[in-house]
Amino acid sequence: MLLVALAYYFLMPVAEVVTVRRGTAISAVYGTVRIEPAFVVRIRAQNDGFIQLAEPFSAGRGAIGKNVEKGQLLATIADEETARQLKQGRADLQAAIDRAALPLPSSELLKAAEDNLQRLQKVVSSGNVPAVEYQKARSEANRLRGAVETERIERDRNLNSLEETTKKLEAQMKSAEVRSPIDGLLTNVQTIDGELVSDSNELFTVSSRKNYVRGEVNEEDVGEVKPGMKAKVQLYAYRTRSFTARVTSVQPAADPTTQRYTVVLEMENPPDNLMVGMTGEMNIITGTHDNALLVPTRALLVDQALIVKRGIVHSRTVGVGFRTLDFTEVTNGLDEGSHVIVSDQDKFHSGETVRQRIVSSPPPPKAP
Repeated sequence: MLLVALAYYFLMPVAEVVTVRRGTAISAVYGTVRIEPAFVVRIRAQNDGFIQLAEPFSAGRGAIGKNVEKGQLLATIADEETARQLKQGRADLQAAIDRAALPLPSSELLKAAEDNLQRLQKVVSSGNVPAVEYQKARSEANRLRGAVETERIERDRNLNSLEETTKKLEAQMKSAEVRSPIDGLLTNVQTIDGELVSDSNELFTVSSRKNYVRGEVNEEDVGEVKPGMKAKVQLYAYRTRSFTARVTSVQPAADPTTQRYTVVLEMENPPDNLMVGMTGEMNIITGTHDNALLVPTRALLVDQALIVKRGIVHSRTVGVGFRTLDFTEVTNGLDEGSHVIVSDQDKFHSGETVRQRIVSSPPPPKAP
């Protein structure tokens, strides 16, 4: 008889069960997340020419991920014609400056004419010099004053013109230098060394080092999400860790393609090596109930559960409260300590005799 009983026992189907426990029931909105840079700057060419990458970035796309500093040279766009014009312009400007330091051509003649006029003015009253000579000397001095003023105006005009031309050429050469506008990371290179580029061609992308969490939720859930709510974030790169985040804003328009809404979150305890492009999942906490009865969500078929009591399967209709992907709050129908079947529920029926195997389940969540 004992052998028969043992044989019968081992032939019984095995039901995997977990124990109903108390914990904090959480109401949460599920969504997906992606780590994004706080802002991105796209750097474009300001002139035409052949591009030469700066030494730290000569590897092209192989340089993606390098740190860059504000004002750091990324590349230059060769413009030999402008370089030649600038060299000539600077030479012309320096020559004009040197000439400006010299006396004007008519200034010596004017000085001689003024000295002569002063001499004649002293002796004309004595009658030794005709008055007409004095008048001629005064007219000549006035003419030379006008000539000197004309020469001065022409000199200054030429000097100003050369300065403006040189500044314009220097600005054109400055635009040939492609520099980073911000401190950040080089996240894209869309050119190769020696390539001919045109004005406004996109060359580089630089992203800020500061990142944020960009979440997406379904249209039917977005109404429950408010700024300030806490969230639990699970990144696929850190399977054994979870992170706490806070909703900072909800964008008012849905993505026209997916009809999902963007939620911006700020992570409270980000890892040191958090990288742009990392993805994962999130649960935005919209409500909590303390000391609630909890069962794994996979143990319920809508509002139906199967429990094992003294080796016999019993069906229960349960009241359901808050629900997440992992745990569901039970408001009635189950007692603390009950053993509820969590897998292959379709293989069991009420009144069936089974062997039960208690399996581990994640610990019930704690209040955030």
